[in-house]
Amino acid sequence: MRKPKLRELKEAVIAVFSPRFTTRFPAEPCVVPESYRGKPEFDDDICIGCGACVNVCPTNALTQVEDLNADCPSRKITLRYDACIFCGNCSDRCTTENGVNLSTQWDLATLDRSETVETKEYELQLCEKCGEVIGTKKHLVWLCNKLGPLAYTNPSLLIAKSNELAVNPEETAQQPQPEPDRVAQPSDFMRILCPKCKCEVNIQL
Repeated sequence: MRKPKLRELKEAVIAVFSPRFTTRFPAEPCVVPESYRGKPEFDDDICIGCGACVNVCPTNALTQVEDLNADCPSRKITLRYDACIFCGNCSDRCTTENGVNLSTQWDLATLDRSETVETKEYELQLCEKCGEVIGTKKHLVWLCNKLGPLAYTNPSLLIAKSNELAVNPEETAQQPQPEPDRVAQPSDFMRILCPKCKCEVNIQL
């Protein structure tokens, strides 16, 4: 029988007295680096429901559905992180920059796929003349705040902002009924209009 070489003996001794290379998960929590790309998480205070993250998701892990027939028209953005590849596009392309971020959560295994579904709902703003979707109310308010004094050039943004600050929420709870055939009036300048209706009002008046 061949005797072991000194090199193999040296490596064996080093391996015995060296610290472990493997983690003790799940007995002990696994600490991941800060730059780790884990489960996407929405920040409800920052996210405006614009849908930019949905547009750049390559696996359709993010989807959106708009319900215009409800008493309060809304947009639902659904995240299925069982289909997510953690590419980071949603975080990198976020309109507000911090509305959605990749957390350090990585232990997401489950036996029930319904547990991997998360839905966020946002109230929509419809055009007060034709009823077309303009965007979410949070998006309009964010634009108003972002533009600052420049927002005074767009009455729709100012009205959306003033609605958010309304003392009585019931005054703004009802969506105005669309009036597509009504002749444009000067008062239309102080209504929340889509770009098409705003252009028509400017031309007619």
